[in-house]
Amino acid sequence: MYCRLRNGKSISSVFKVKHSMIENIAKNLIFFDGITRCGKSIFSSIISSFEGVEHIQFFSEIEHIIPSVALGGIKKDYGRIILRLSLNELAYSIQLSRNVNFRPKDQTGIYNYKNPDVYYDRLKLDDGDHIVQFIRDHNISIPFQTHDLMANLDIVESMDMDYKIIELYRNPIDNIYSWYTQGWGERFEGDPRSFTLSVEYNNQIFPWFCVGYESKIVDLNPYEKCVMMGINLIDRCVSQQKNAKYPKKIMTILFEDMIQNPNDQLKRIESFLGKKKTKYTSNFVMKERCPRVLNYDDREKKLQMFKDNINTELSNSLVLLSESYEKDVYGLL
Repeated sequence: MYCRLRNGKSISSVFKVKHSMIENIAKNLIFFDGITRCGKSIFSSIISSFEGVEHIQFFSEIEHIIPSVALGGIKKDYGRIILRLSLNELAYSIQLSRNVNFRPKDQTGIYNYKNPDVYYDRLKLDDGDHIVQFIRDHNISIPFQTHDLMANLDIVESMDMDYKIIELYRNPIDNIYSWYTQGWGERFEGDPRSFTLSVEYNNQIFPWFCVGYESKIVDLNPYEKCVMMGINLIDRCVSQQKNAKYPKKIMTILFEDMIQNPNDQLKRIESFLGKKKTKYTSNFVMKERCPRVLNYDDREKKLQMFKDNINTELSNSLVLLSESYEKDVYGLL
């Protein structure tokens, strides 16, 4: 999704009416959030195996609307009602297996759910008011895998959603190295499979979170772009989380803890969500190769690769950020 935000005009000028809110039937939302490549995918099938939790969803609308509101491209009241309508429709459609993913190898495919037959059975249901009433009467949770919501938590908090956030952090050296190996030092600039909201600066395209430091990043090499974007995005997420209006809605988990000690983390998640594991959960934990041993020697090799290819200022910043993460997770714990 692409929009121009440098012309001095706001998209919001188009909307002259006040939008009214309707009933919220999409309650108990669970956002598994974090920056790109932090390891969120390990949660998708594991948490979906809990009691009363649907299969994982990707919901690109929220990843476009929230930063658009933050940047002034969309009025807050318009963003709020569009999210309400979209989430309500999604909650309704899920109960009818409408728009459900039947691709067997996809992360969101129902064959990666604890009981795919549930979605086949729903194909037989008629739509109507009884579906809405069923949603009202049952404590159903819909989990979403999201990117960078924490970076605009103040906007998320103003959208009148019923949610909890599990925020995942990973050592920044490992995280940003994964950005580079996936080509994100260049792909943001024109890859049609980059579905991140983008902005334009000096005829170049950047992800929305580069607004404010475009001039500093425009001439950097791909290694340096990954490091600068990663550091700034992590700093933004941490700052927003520290200033959360509703901190009890947020649970912080470390990638390293989840990988090495999954049972301890699942107990924490059970308490946070008020949901219990099922007989299926252990199988999905094994499928994600948890627990597993992490090779910390690799991190030194990754750091050296960055030092060989980025400027000294960025190198020092990356080292300091990693030290802050290892000490107390940027002061969050």
